[in-house]
Amino acid sequence: MKYVGRFIRKVVPYGAALLATTLVVSANAQTQQGEAKVYGLKGSADYSDGGGTWMPLRVGKVLRAGSLVRTAAESEVNLYLKQNGPTVRVTENTTMGLDKLLFEMTGADVVIETRLDLQKGRIQGKVNKTSDASKYEVKTPRLVAGIRGTEYDITADGMVVVKSGTVSVAFVKADGTTSNFTVNAGQTFDPSIPGVRGATEIELREIKIPPYGGERFMIVYEPGREPYVSPISGKDTARPSGTSD
Repeated sequence: MKYVGRFIRKVVPYGAALLATTLVVSANAQTQQGEAKVYGLKGSADYSDGGGTWMPLRVGKVLRAGSLVRTAAESEVNLYLKQNGPTVRVTENTTMGLDKLLFEMTGADVVIETRLDLQKGRIQGKVNKTSDASKYEVKTPRLVAGIRGTEYDITADGMVVVKSGTVSVAFVKADGTTSNFTVNAGQTFDPSIPGVRGATEIELREIKIPPYGGERFMIVYEPGREPYVSPISGKDTARPSGTSD
């Protein structure tokens, strides 16, 4: 009997410690809301929170899930999604919604859930390699693209160009049925077929995603010049010739 009592006294503290550890891990693994920060802006663009009033978009603006981004002609917006991306380029005459930006820290891995709603126009993006439990999707009126470790180019009418990695496409045909396709690096899903073909050199070359320069750096554009990375100064002043940041 005394032996049993000693055994229980030893086991109970261990069990309590294990329970406490489990609770801490569970608390740390809670799902969190991500964000999208505007790190580049060319021309004119605006945004709406949850379908509300459209407001001018500025470099440095932080957008949350539920926001819509809209670009004008000859304009583009570069977004940094951190662990949920990292980067998306919204090209001219495009309307895109940030449907979901969720992430969960699970020890060594980060599990993400990103869903972009491409309603009109065209976007390009770079997606880091994610855990098996992660999900990154781009939805258009004609398909849903599931993306992993990829550089991609997607249009609202259903064209999907893959520069690296793999994209799974669920395409809705005119009769309402769905067909599934796998698009590998150097391939294009063409909705006019519908099917997968080799990507042309022009299609691959047009995928241009400006790099993110860090929290203190943004992309600055000058008419007739390539964009360069410059420290945030509160305004986009032209850099004098022959100088660097």
